[in-house]
Amino acid sequence: LALTFFALAIMSKLLSETVDIADPGPLEAAKATGSRHFPAVRAAVLPQVLPNYVAYGLYVFEINIRASVVLGIVGAGGIGQTLEASRAFFRFDRVLAIVIVIFAIVFIIEQISIALRRRLV
Repeated sequence: LALTFFALAIMSKLLSETVDIADPGPLEAAKATGSRHFPAVRAAVLPQVLPNYVAYGLYVFEINIRASVVLGIVGAGGIGQTLEASRAFFRFDRVLAIVIVIFAIVFIIEQISIALRRRLV
């Protein structure tokens, strides 16, 4: 629940700033041709902000993965709890494996983000 509220707050802030810096010219042109508001926004603003929306969404997801590990270490469960239990029992082979899995997940998310941004731009 805490990560959900955190993610919503971060996404709201980042997305509002992205919409604020969008070029209003295409929107004005679409409205000048007689388009209604929502179709004009979809055609003029969405292509400008969609790559950032995808990048921010994946960025917040990546932050939540790392934060869930930290929360798990302090007792909230999940992979962080498994990591802490392995460390407490001096099972450093398992600790290394868990850290490698976390690193791989974050790396894969980053690569997906890069590929999607290239495709959308």
